[in-house]
Amino acid sequence: MEKDELLRLIAPCGLMCHTCDAMEDGVVNKAAKELLFVLGSYDSFLKSCPGSRPISGKYPDFKEVLEYLANVKCKGCREDHCLGSDCIVPECVKGKGIDFCYQCEDFPCDQTGFSDDLRAKWIRKNNKLKEIGMAVYFEEEKQIPHYGS
Repeated sequence: MEKDELLRLIAPCGLMCHTCDAMEDGVVNKAAKELLFVLGSYDSFLKSCPGSRPISGKYPDFKEVLEYLANVKCKGCREDHCLGSDCIVPECVKGKGIDFCYQCEDFPCDQTGFSDDLRAKWIRKNNKLKEIGMAVYFEEEKQIPHYGS
């Protein structure tokens, strides 16, 4: 994979845009689109066969979440219109002319505003990125759930 594509899929903080629920062509977005397609008119089926599924009444909420995930428009943290627009990391990295936080002489700094848990994750992921490089990092991290690692 080319460097530019890896930079698009890996945020400057080391988190994976590729697995984020806000990424327009990320794995969550693609899975939501696929599931909506496969389910088709499932809501009509549930209405025509009331009581046939114990989850019938919950499906509209589920479908609403799927539709949201299928229609997100974030292009990644390095682009405009990122949903994490209050995050300072992309502008900081850009201003310093580097690709990732670990490349900064001040890493790890106290400027991110991250919670303690996120800060620990940020440090861990940047150290890993530095150690194994972008391509290997991407291949390993894309296998890890975004909201559980």
